[in-house]
Amino acid sequence: MFSLSDCGKRKQRGDILLESLIGILLMSIIGLGISFTSSRAVVAQRDMKLQGIAVAQMRNLLALHGNTLCTTNAALAVITLPTQTTTIPLVVACTAATAVTIGGRSITGGATLGKVVLTTRSADNSLFGGVIRVGDET
Repeated sequence: MFSLSDCGKRKQRGDILLESLIGILLMSIIGLGISFTSSRAVVAQRDMKLQGIAVAQMRNLLALHGNTLCTTNAALAVITLPTQTTTIPLVVACTAATAVTIGGRSITGGATLGKVVLTTRSADNSLFGGVIRVGDET
């Protein structure tokens, strides 16, 4: 004759254990996906912050020195970032212009007018995630 304890043991086949293992596996996959996505968002945010700082410093250089960066103050064409201990050199590209149109009016200034473009890039493009160009129309 069968006892009640024998019937209970016979009906347990491990279905609950298998379901719980699958649930844990799915939760771990979801957790890994969330952690990967959040880490990529943090890296993108850091890159954008560094790019913003670099662009602000480059615009400041253009506003303060303008065309003199082309001739005498090429040594001023560097920026510093909070995360870096060394300065980052800029490439200064200058084009001469005899006239500039602002608000529909043409201004002639000879050698004092011109287009100055500051370009920077890290050695392996890992610092900014690419090239940063300030002063270019395109």
